[in-house]
This record gives sequence, C-alpha cells and structure tokens, in this order.
Amino acid sequence: MTSERPFVASLGDPLATRHGRTGGKGANLARLVAADFPVPPGVCVTTAAFERLVDEATESEISTLDDLDPTATVDVAERSEAVRTTIRERGLPSAVREAISGAVEALGAETFAVRSSATAEDLPEASFAGQHETFLGVADTDVPDRVLDCMASLFTDRAVSYRLRNGVPNDDVAMAVVVQAMIEPDVAGVLFTADPVTGNRRVASVDANYGLGDTVVAGDVSPDNARVDRTTGELIAYEVGEKRRTRRTKGRGESGTETVDVPAERRTDRALTNAELTTLVDLGGRVEACLGGPQDVEWALVDGSFVVLQSRPITSLFPLPTPTPDDGALHAYLSFGHVQAMPEAMPPLVLDFWRGFFDRGVAAFVDGEDAGALGAAAGGRVYVDVTPVLRVRWLRDRFTDRISVANEPVADGLRELLRRRPEAFSEERPTAEARSVARVVRFATGEFRSVVGGLARTVVSDFVDGPPDPDEELAWVTAWGNALADELDEPTTLADRTRAVFDRLDVSRVLTEPVPRIGGHLLAAVLAGRLLRRWFPDAHAEVDALGRGFEAEVVTRMNQQLGDLADRARGSPAVLTALQRGDDLDTIATVDGGEAFVEDVEAFLQTFGHRASGEIDVSRPRWRDDPGTVLGTVRSTLEHDTAGTHVDHLSRLDREAVAAAADLDHRAARGVLGPLQRRLVDRLVRTYRGGIQLREYPKHGIAFYFAAAHDVVETAGRRLVAEGHLDHVEDVWFLREAELLAALERDGPTTVNVERRRREHDRVAVMTAPPVVTSEGETPTGAVADPDRADVLTGTPVSAGVVEGYARVVRDPTTETLAHGEILVAPSTDPGWTPLFLNAAGLVMEVGGRMTHGALVAREYGLPAVAAVEGATTFFETGDRLRIDGSQGTVERLDVE
Repeated sequence: MTSERPFVASLGDPLATRHGRTGGKGANLARLVAADFPVPPGVCVTTAAFERLVDEATESEISTLDDLDPTATVDVAERSEAVRTTIRERGLPSAVREAISGAVEALGAETFAVRSSATAEDLPEASFAGQHETFLGVADTDVPDRVLDCMASLFTDRAVSYRLRNGVPNDDVAMAVVVQAMIEPDVAGVLFTADPVTGNRRVASVDANYGLGDTVVAGDVSPDNARVDRTTGELIAYEVGEKRRTRRTKGRGESGTETVDVPAERRTDRALTNAELTTLVDLGGRVEACLGGPQDVEWALVDGSFVVLQSRPITSLFPLPTPTPDDGALHAYLSFGHVQAMPEAMPPLVLDFWRGFFDRGVAAFVDGEDAGALGAAAGGRVYVDVTPVLRVRWLRDRFTDRISVANEPVADGLRELLRRRPEAFSEERPTAEARSVARVVRFATGEFRSVVGGLARTVVSDFVDGPPDPDEELAWVTAWGNALADELDEPTTLADRTRAVFDRLDVSRVLTEPVPRIGGHLLAAVLAGRLLRRWFPDAHAEVDALGRGFEAEVVTRMNQQLGDLADRARGSPAVLTALQRGDDLDTIATVDGGEAFVEDVEAFLQTFGHRASGEIDVSRPRWRDDPGTVLGTVRSTLEHDTAGTHVDHLSRLDREAVAAAADLDHRAARGVLGPLQRRLVDRLVRTYRGGIQLREYPKHGIAFYFAAAHDVVETAGRRLVAEGHLDHVEDVWFLREAELLAALERDGPTTVNVERRRREHDRVAVMTAPPVVTSEGETPTGAVADPDRADVLTGTPVSAGVVEGYARVVRDPTTETLAHGEILVAPSTDPGWTPLFLNAAGLVMEVGGRMTHGALVAREYGLPAVAAVEGATTFFETGDRLRIDGSQGTVERLDVE
C-alpha cells in the first residue's frame, strides 16, 4: 500500500467507482451516486485498509486455501475458521480505525449499515451474493469492529467453497466495506428487473415486506410478490404474503435489530400500491440502464420515497440469443443441441460455424434474398429462430409434432409459448422472416422440387423394388463425406482453407445431397413401420424387435469391431497387461502380440477415427487424434465382459427380429386374404428393416467434414501460436470467424482477450440450457414433475421395457466406464457414447427424443430407456437403485435396505 491510497472514500468520490478499490457493492453504489440515484449517504472502507490488515504471514495462510477440495466441507470449514481467527486477532491497524471513526462521525447518523464489498462479488459473471457479512443498526462506536468482521468474512467457509467451485484464487480477492447511514423504512425488499424464474427480461418481480428488507433477503417471512410488465406497466399479478413479522433497528444508541410481530389486521394488506410499484419498477429500469444488465436491487420506501440500498447483476439468467431481432416482435428459438442430443456449451468459433450453417443454407433456399438471421447463439449453445414457421398457421402444428419426435421438451416449450402468447405469432403481423417462409415455399415448388422428387422416387423404389444394399449405401455416404472433406484441401492458402470450413457446408447442401437418397430410405422405413403398427396394434413389441439386430448398422459395426479388439487383447497376455497399465499405442506395439493388436486398432480408426463424442462441437478432438479414448473403451470391455459377448448379443437380437417377422407373418396369414396379406406384410417388414438400419449413416458421412474442419482450424491455431499471436493452439477456438480470418490474412496480432472468453465459456457451460428461449429471455417449459412422487422423474419413453439396476452417472464417456448391468444416466448421448451401451441395462438421458441417437441405440440393443429427464444427472447419484419404465417414461429411485 502507498500513502496515496486512502483507507476510506466517500461514495461520491469518483475513485470509489473503481471495482478494485471499493469492491463490487461499493463500486456499484458509487456509480449510482454519480448518476444521482437516491442512495443513503455513506463511505467505503477501501481495499487499501484490507491490504494493511493482511500481513505476509496471513497472505501465506490464505494462499493454502486454494489446495482444498470444495467438497471436503469439514476441511474447508476448519481452515477457513483458522484464517478468520488470524484476521480478527490481528485487528485493524490504528490508522485504519481512526479513518473509519472520523468518517462515521462526519456522516452524523445514529446507527449505520455495514456491508461487505468483496472484489469478487457483484460481477456480471458471479455475484457471490450472501457469501459475506452484513450488519444493520450498528452504533457508531461499534462500526470499526463490524468492519473487521466483514473483512474476516471474506473467508467464511461458504465464500471459500464458492470461490473454489468458481475457480477464483483466494489470494486474488480483497475486501472493502460499505458504511452507510441507517434508515428506518416503512417497506423494503428486493426488485429483480428481469423475472428470475422464467428469465423474461420484460417482466419485473418485486418482493416486499414491512420494515427492514433483510427479512425478505433472508427468507424469514412470506413477502408480497408482484410481477409487472416493464413495457406496458401492467400489473401481471400481485400475491399478498403473510408478512407475520418485521424487523427494525433497536435504536437508543444500541447496536443490532429486533424482530416484532406485525398486527394481524396489517398482514393481509398490500405492502405496495400500484402507483408505488410503477415508481419502483421505473427506478429499477434506470438502475439496470446505469449498471448495464438485469439487476437484483435491494430497495427501501421511506416517507413515500424510494432509495437504493444495493444492486448486483442477476448472474443466473441464461443469456439472450444473439444477434437480437430488429423488428420489435417476439421471436422464439429452439436449441439445436437439444435436437441433436448434445446440449453442452461450445466455443465461439464453433458457434459461428453453426450459425453460418443455417443462415447460408436458408439464403440459398430463397435464392439470395435476405431471409434474416435464423442461426443464433446463447450461452455457448446454438439456437435456431423458428419464428417464421410459428407465424404460419398450417406449418406450426406440423412443425411441433415433428420436433416432438426428436425432443419432446422442445416441442412442449413451443406449445406452451404458443398457448400463452398467441398474439405474438399471429399471421396478421408478419415479419420479414415470416415473409421469407413464403419465399421458401415458392422456391420449394421450383428448384427444390427435385429434392422432394428424389425423396419420393427413393420411397417408391424401396416399396416396389425392395430395400437398399446397406454396404452400397455406406460406401456412398462415406464417399460423399470424404468428398466434402476433400474440398477443404482445394484452396492453396491456409486462410482460404479456413474460410472454406465456414463456406462449404450448410443446411441446403445436406438437404439436397444425402437427404434424397439416405433420407428417402429412412422415410420409407418410417412409413412401413407406421403401417405395421396400425395393422397390428397389439404387436408393438414385435415391431420394435424388427428394428434391432442389424450387422450393417453403423453403430453396430463400431461396437462389433471394438468387441473384436477386446477379444484379440484377451488372446495376448502382454497386450492385456499393457492395456490394464494404460499404455499408449506406441508402447503396446512393443510387447508380444502388440503389433497385430495395434494394426487392428489402426484399421478401426481408418473406418471410425473421424468420429468423436459430442462431435457437432467441431473443436473436440476426433478419435484418430486421441486413440486413448478407443483404448479406454476396450479396457472397459475387458473389465466387464467376457469373450464373444458382443457377437452373442447381436445374434440374440437377430433371432428376436426373425421371430418377430415370423409372428407377424403368422398373424397376416389368417383369413381368406391371408396369402395377399402375407406378401404385403413381408414387403413392409423388409422395407422397414432395410431402411431403419441406415439411420446413423448421414451423421457418419458428415462427420468426415467435421474431422477435416477440426484439422484445418487446429493448423491455423498452430500457425498463430508459432507467430506469437496465441499462447495455446486450442485458443483458436475462442476467436470468432472474422477474427481468425483477419489474423491469418493480415499476419498480424490478435487483440482478443482469450482468457476472458474462456472464463465466460466456463461460466455458461455450467448453466442448464433451455430447450426453448425467446428474444425476451423467457424459457417456456412444458409439463412439470409430479410433486407427490418425490423419488420419480418423468421424461419421454423412447425404448420399451422395465428394468431395475444400479445407476452410473456418466458425464464424460472418454474417461468413465460402465459395469455390466448398470443403468447409464447421462446428459445426452451420441455415437461417442455407444461403447458404453455394451454393458448397460438401461438408459436415462436429460435431453433427447424418440429419434435421437441414444433412443435409437437403446432400441437396437433392447434397453429400456427414457429421454428428456430434466436434472437426472444431479437428482440421481451413482449407486442409486433405479427402476426404469421405458414404456411409461418414468425413472424411480428405489429404497435400498
């Protein structure tokens, strides 16, 4: 500390707005004071005082807190208490005490509010609300001691744990303390300038109680709650709370507060009038504008006027989709990740890739006309603006029905939004995007007719001429995918190859190339399956069995080869030992039998090395980049299966399919039309089985492009590291498309703060992404869980059957394994997760639907499965005994004796 840095600063001092000097709370209040907001007079004991308090020995003790495990609550509590004791025993230096006492005397109040203001709190990315001490009604002589207590509270066990979980080093923070003249309000409470429950930025939420507002903040009473439309000023709802108790200062020079009962006749009165609500919400809107973003405002009503006690950002809100619409209308966005069963956050460059995928593709469909920005990003996820479809009456129901097949919560959210806000999607108020739908439809009747025609021809051919040869189809889709990938090698410069990553693939190309062929086979299969279910309404189990046991199915090919790798390792003790040690491929190649095993692994990677877990996130390494993932799967198979298990499993499923076909044939043979019916059923069965086994082929093909794109961008990253523009190769994924191209073309440094973007990515990555979000931030949902069944979660039934077993919660398939007979509980699954299915007895997924990867594989393997089980990975724990009902869509935690 230098002598130029004061221990105490007035909230009106411009230097008090510096976060590093007065902490989050103090800096926000100083900004409000500077903008002439009504704030009680006060000062801030600055971080210079804290730095004078903490000597070198104390700093050393504080730094050891970073070594703690945040889940080791006893250790955290003991070590945190030791640090607090050290600080209290040192006491405030005399110069600091004198500065505080002088400032308190100058304020001239009877009592004071003393509030902690840490440098790591009240930030847009982490509020740290409630982690530190606040004291109300403090007598002037007690203020220095309460300041000391506030400074010590920087190391409460809850604050230390919070910092450890959020990656904030304990020695990187400091504590300032706000000291304000105490007021005695008539009413006080909290105002959220955005609805903290729904996320709607247009709706303000107010909690209010008589007296001091800490009864509301602490949850000691049931306060009044009001919800107000900020745009129109309309009172949406006002719920009167019980308000049994209130709090007030003791007064008479005595520190502290006291709780008193509210007279019975006042408890059911409204704490705020409509006029007062209007004034308060307007005040909150101005605070939001001043501080930049939705705010959690603590306020008080004194003699008919409102004052702001403190304000912090609401950090729990899911970010708004960007780019924001410019037409003033409500827009609805659905999560692309949920539809793809991959809701995890992706870095900025990947978001640009997918936004362009949608925007360029739609632009192609409307023949170059401006179709608006349909691709959007929010919270590290890709969203698609579906407003144009929802504004067309004859499309919206069909669209939501189709979406429900892929992901029921997405469809439920859209239906809930349409039910509550029908006027926002009226055809009487068309937007530019809605008009673009008409252009798409017109285009569909012209150039796009060839696509529809191709689909129709494939469907007819499958019914008339018989199903496709799966080997031929796999060869075609592999050639298509490789040709796509090869296009990235055509440009001569790295900058042009990088540009090609974003230009060569879009939704129009997918729809016009693989869809007419592979999509036609799948459509024929879906139609055949529906006809079989209608023909035999009591034979759904048999039809389900027909959809399993395909040796040619991509995922089955993958798992069979992995099983073969495990069996080869079993035949070589040296290879088996090397795998169990966790050796890499180079090391395994040196042991007896290792060379042949490595050749088999390389053959597997030649076919499947372009795949990855969460592969729509192009930044993730492919299996060929990290063969350790494949070796880990082989190791798990060796631990939990016996030789030939994978072959026996496939044979059993094939026999069940043959038996199901024979049963349907037997049923069809009944009656005078039996011979004709048998021929028709045979054709439907062959069409269904022939097409449904191709369901993963398109993704297998397009994954070649993802892998090539990953390689090009990583090459760009290595160049930028070599030129000193980036510190690490993986930093390239935190650039935007334009930034990356500019750095490559101009050979100049990038000014992007990669570390800040990483922190923002880490912050949003832990957020639960909503399936549907609006341009106002609202996250509509469908049905809620039954509160009468506390141990049951419900979701979408996607694979029939009932099974009981022990849960294994898995979040990363590359590092975790599954024992035979365990129930896999996962956020989502894609082909990278498939090897875990070899040992699973059942499947529970937080996202997904009937046609997403996990559901398809579960049905292929005959595993009971439930998708769209919100919160499953946190509600259930590894070792819980579960019962899955894949027909009813329930997952029940059973009592364990």
